[in-house]
Amino acid sequence: MPELTKFTPVEPLKSNRFIIKFNKEVTVPDYLFRSFKIYNEGEKLIFKTKMYQTVNYSFNPADLFKITSVTIEYLDPIGDVVNGLSFDVQGSNLSFKNDYSDDNLSMIDFQFVINPETMKLIYQNS
Repeated sequence: MPELTKFTPVEPLKSNRFIIKFNKEVTVPDYLFRSFKIYNEGEKLIFKTKMYQTVNYSFNPADLFKITSVTIEYLDPIGDVVNGLSFDVQGSNLSFKNDYSDDNLSMIDFQFVINPETMKLIYQNS
């Protein structure tokens, strides 16, 4: 039987273990972000994310234009940051709507155009 040498265990990232942070001028509690998506539209990279509004925190729409960078940190099963992405944004949009006709959660949708020249991978264990 061959001997295993230099074995490195690999654990896949889970899609529900992440933290999103904006630049320090815009503080949003990490736990309010619910999802994100990065995709391309032609030559542009787009970052979309959603967050809850709560009785303890509501996003000030005037802060949208203060958002200049985003960091996404991926977490292992016990919550340690293992890697991630960071990038600057060139353009931004937001939308949210509340309506008396339903009792859904109050959510804000953000969309940013990523500056691809600033996109960096973050590795904690390298």
